[in-house]
Amino acid sequence: MAKFVFIVPPLTGHVNPTLSIGATLLERGHHVAWISLDPQLKNKLPEGGELLLIQYDQTDEEKRESENYLDIISKKVVYGIDSIKFLYEEVLIPLNRHCYNGIIPLLKEYQPDLVIGDHQLFAASVAAKKLGLPYATTVTAPAAIKIMSELPKVHEWEEKQIVALQQELGVEENRALDCSDLLTLVLTSKYFFGEMDLTSNYQFTGPVLTQRRISSEFDWEKFHEDSKKKILVSIGTTFDHDHKKAFFQKVVDAFKEENLTVVVVSDPQLFDHWPDNFMVYQQVPQLELLPHLDGVVCHGGHNTVSEAISNGLPLVVIPIAYDQSHVAGRVVRTGAGERLNFNRFKAHHLNEAVQQILNNPGYKKAAETIRESFVEAGGSATAADLLENVISASKTEKPKSKFLFVVPPFFGHISPTLSVGASLIARGHEVKWFGITPLDQKHIPEGGSYCYPEEDLIPYQEEIARILKRQDDGPACSGPEVMKLALEETYVPFAKMMMPGLERLTKDWQPDVIVNDCITFGGALFAYKNNIPCVTTTPVPPDVMGDTANNAPKIFEWQQNLIKQLQKEVGIEDDGIFIHSHQLNLVFTSQKFADFETVPSHMEFVGPVKGRPNPAPFDWEKLEASSTPKIFVSLGTLLVDIRKAFFEKVIAALGDQPVTVIAATPPDIFEEWPSNFIVSSFVPQSTLMPHMDMVICHGGFNTVNDTFTNGLPMLITPIAYDHFHIAKLIEKAGCGISIRYKRLRVEALRQTVFELLENPAYRNAAKDVQHTLLTAGGNDRAVELLENFVQQSTLVPV
Repeated sequence: MAKFVFIVPPLTGHVNPTLSIGATLLERGHHVAWISLDPQLKNKLPEGGELLLIQYDQTDEEKRESENYLDIISKKVVYGIDSIKFLYEEVLIPLNRHCYNGIIPLLKEYQPDLVIGDHQLFAASVAAKKLGLPYATTVTAPAAIKIMSELPKVHEWEEKQIVALQQELGVEENRALDCSDLLTLVLTSKYFFGEMDLTSNYQFTGPVLTQRRISSEFDWEKFHEDSKKKILVSIGTTFDHDHKKAFFQKVVDAFKEENLTVVVVSDPQLFDHWPDNFMVYQQVPQLELLPHLDGVVCHGGHNTVSEAISNGLPLVVIPIAYDQSHVAGRVVRTGAGERLNFNRFKAHHLNEAVQQILNNPGYKKAAETIRESFVEAGGSATAADLLENVISASKTEKPKSKFLFVVPPFFGHISPTLSVGASLIARGHEVKWFGITPLDQKHIPEGGSYCYPEEDLIPYQEEIARILKRQDDGPACSGPEVMKLALEETYVPFAKMMMPGLERLTKDWQPDVIVNDCITFGGALFAYKNNIPCVTTTPVPPDVMGDTANNAPKIFEWQQNLIKQLQKEVGIEDDGIFIHSHQLNLVFTSQKFADFETVPSHMEFVGPVKGRPNPAPFDWEKLEASSTPKIFVSLGTLLVDIRKAFFEKVIAALGDQPVTVIAATPPDIFEEWPSNFIVSSFVPQSTLMPHMDMVICHGGFNTVNDTFTNGLPMLITPIAYDHFHIAKLIEKAGCGISIRYKRLRVEALRQTVFELLENPAYRNAAKDVQHTLLTAGGNDRAVELLENFVQQSTLVPV
């Protein structure tokens, strides 16, 4: 049996999960202790648990300075990024500095086999490092990890604060030790956390919920006496400042005449009179109450949200500070609720949002899906298993493989492979990318490399530039002309250009598998010719060309002859078409959205795969200041020639309307933009989407995926290439409206925008699509299929 010690801050939400995990370890026969400043913790410990109390002389000046931090955190009025700065400078750094000297002697005396430190009490990991003890980390606020990709500059600042304290305490590490390289337990599910490239030391356990015994009165008889729908409204215990009264006044105004029972967690003396349909308590038996509710309104505290979703309840989230904005974003992105701005929402906004989550079954369905992911993650049992494994014999490692991604010079096709490749690297595999145009190394995940065979491509530079420029001619071409432009004038010549560089690269670096984009025929042909296992990635609907074999036999015959001629030119004489893998094709959408009834055995719909984090600067203050519906507008990275004319129509339609438009385009195409526009050449699109109400775009598939992964309606203005097919899929799913770009008129654009904003049918249909995309598996499923494929390929000849 082993000795474990949890080191926790005196914050209930951080302590409670460790009690459940500790209880499980105790049941398995281990010894478990807790190190804390809080003497009352002894009364909460599971049977057999031991409290090791950090104690200081009451006259100690450091104690006097830091003991009031809980009062500071509840009274301070801070929002957004400022709240993070306040949290570190005025709370966490003083708290950790104070705890460190008390932790050291307790660890020396207890001599644990494993230290388990809270991610905000990083003094635990510093002390373990100083004493040479192995340590793990528990993360009760997963936004602390997600911030690495969503707000990299903020994360960098946080790291500097931690490193400075480490060095002050005598540990000379130039990297923060707050999250263990050995094991970091993330107390949510991977599904609710969202996609991010994490190394194998990060393990998801799902929420670890502990039954709390609260001696509080609650009128259960009154609660159950009618059949009205019931909601809980709470902003937790952290926020006790003056804004609380204004917040609850809006709650009263929103629901005082509604046919609802509203349970409010607040001071009953806050108002002289509460409406008759309100039940107001300082404390409620929340875990016992939740199974009897229909919805929850809260500030986005991770514990409250996890507890609500664990009961399959939809939410309205109104984040105030710290990690709550991130949690709110995940609630919206997964379709389990709506989000409001704490400072700017009005009573009617709250009423409308609550009616949405109560009356639209899609929200509850989404919450149920998250709940299933929580159950599957395992909770306390999974956490205990992982902690035991850390100090048991090391596991046999899976064999590592070499993956080569062959990509076209179009970033929309490259982006998904970066996320998949980063995850493969995190699992210990070797990964390279190959392309025929330069790619900034900043896009490539750490540990990977991009191969650009510059010498082999010298004779083709003018042709490559001409081909890429020709992409802007697509809007002026007919259907058959577009097909000719794509196949004959782009994909085929690019395939030929790739061959020498692929030959040179694979001669020295022999990949176990080539992962070939669906339009980079060269990768698949090279793999077939050299007997290398091959996978195709398809970041567009798989039948975008249509059933030409039956509907356009002459075009089909032309396609076949074109490909066979290409295959002969690169040295393949075999009968058949080999530009795509016949063993595994990863399609980055859902089967339902792609409208596929019969799926070939080698085709796997894995849903959207999020690209690499985009730290592009953005005017978040202006966005937050807006109280009008928010519309994201983008033409992607191609179609440069029509950009000005397109945005002229958008300005004419929406420049004087009560909406906020986020325009992803170079600002200098116009001297002046309307005041309700936020314009930027590059935007952090995936991070922006949870804040939007709808999207206008041409049909680029990455933007389409981002839109529907967030359950937003879309106005699609198809221009060329695959846009028209995607538009048909959107209209068939009922989640948007299509207006061909050539027929786009200002008045129609304006009317359609407000139809999409005001008619809930489109949003509801988008939520249905969202569910199919999120449950397809995404990045994790793609990586699992790739690893399985390469393992099978080593056993069975290709």
